[in-house]
Order: sequence, then C-alpha cells, then structure tokens
Amino acid sequence: MADKKQNAVKYGEVVAKCWEDEAYRKRFLEDPESVLSEAGFVVEEGVTYKVVEQPKLVKYVVLPHADAKDAVQGLSKAFLNQVERKDVVIPDGTEVRIIQNTDDTRYMILPASPKSLTRAEMAMVAGGGSVETVEYAETMTTLVSHAEVATGAVEIQTVATSTTAGAEAEVGVVVVAVGVLV
Repeated sequence: MADKKQNAVKYGEVVAKCWEDEAYRKRFLEDPESVLSEAGFVVEEGVTYKVVEQPKLVKYVVLPHADAKDAVQGLSKAFLNQVERKDVVIPDGTEVRIIQNTDDTRYMILPASPKSLTRAEMAMVAGGGSVETVEYAETMTTLVSHAEVATGAVEIQTVATSTTAGAEAEVGVVVVAVGVLV
C-alpha cells in the first residue's frame, strides 16, 4: 500500500515535470523505466512500462492485467447508470479508450498539459462556456463515481496540479483495479 501511494505522488511529479520540460517528456516517452526509477517510483521487476499520451477530450481507462472481470463489470454498470440518467454517455467530440495491462506490461497515462487549452476550454476561460466540455466532465465524474460505488475498485488518482491562466487544473488518471497504479 505504501508503494502505491508513493508511486502516485512520484508519478504526479513526473507528469508535472513532463508538462514543463519537453526534453524530459521525450525521455519519459522513450525510457519510462529509467525516468520512473530516478523519480523514486517503485518499478516492478520484469515489467515493461509504456507511456500513452492522452490527448485533450480523451480519457483512458486502464484495466488490470489480472482479475479484470470485476473492473469491467463496474465500468459496465457505470455506463448503464449514465445512460439511465442521460442518453448521452460520451458527448460528441470526446472519447473513452480502454486498454489493458498484461502480465509484463503496464501502461502509464501521460495527460495533456493544462497549459494547452482546447477551443472549448478557451471558450470556458473567456466566459463563453462550453456545454460539451461541461457534459464530458460530468460524464467522467458520474461514470467513475458509479463504478466506484458498484465495485469499490475504481479510483481517480490526482497525478498533478498546475496553475494556468489563473485557474488551477487538477489532472486525474482513471484507474480500474485494486492495487494497480495506472
């Protein structure tokens, strides 16, 4: 458990540094094990880490390599609960991508920097608002909260916080599994 919490903090530091330093980001993409180890992240022996860059308006759900049944059931229940509340589960222009770890591969999600705003986000900052962005945020929050209630196995881990244009952005990674970081 201590490793999991320590890894979450260390991974948040890596993500924040990736947002600030392009050379560091490139190195993390090319050699994640070295960057993670240097940051104090507890790297599993015999496991390859792969970094997946998460574009804006895309959310990744990483399934565990073992015992994925409970995670998938929880995610399915979350989608069904969302459909019961509102016919649109994933607003137009957004997407959810599901990937699964394997026995020897762990996927690390690198969220897009909050400094690179989408058109919808720029409209929100400028006061124009964006229904799609708000709906997407509500959808992801609802999906995760319903899945968490359904399985107790879903959590959002805050991996970094950044202040941009007077607004604080907190980046979370959706994790569907007990004992799996990303």
